[in-house]
Amino acid sequence: MQNEIVAFARRQATRAVRRAAVPAAFALAGAILFLFAVAGLFAALFFWLEPEHGPLAASLIVAVVALVLGLLALLPLVIKRPKPPPDTTLPQFVSLMARSAPGLAPRQLILTAVLLALALGLTSRGSSDGKK
Repeated sequence: MQNEIVAFARRQATRAVRRAAVPAAFALAGAILFLFAVAGLFAALFFWLEPEHGPLAASLIVAVVALVLGLLALLPLVIKRPKPPPDTTLPQFVSLMARSAPGLAPRQLILTAVLLALALGLTSRGSSDGKK
């Protein structure tokens, strides 16, 4: 029973790390490449506007364009994200822990309680709707 509990906690932790690490790595690589592309576009916009409007006006136009694009990029953070589907393995884990708890030593019982708290904490992070 203990091995199943530890294996469940390990699977939950691995899934949580993968859910966070893989998209974060791709997002970081994409953000760096996007940053270089945007910097090149802003430089091109400045050099295109500079002969006609002068250096000060061209830099202000580029700054306003950057500000508007930055605000548009933050717009998805304001819009509410859909909730992930509920985790169906947690009730099985709680049932398994309840069946094995009477036969556990105090240390093992504490470890099981900590693993349960970790699992509940990981699942509650995904289920919050952001309201305070």
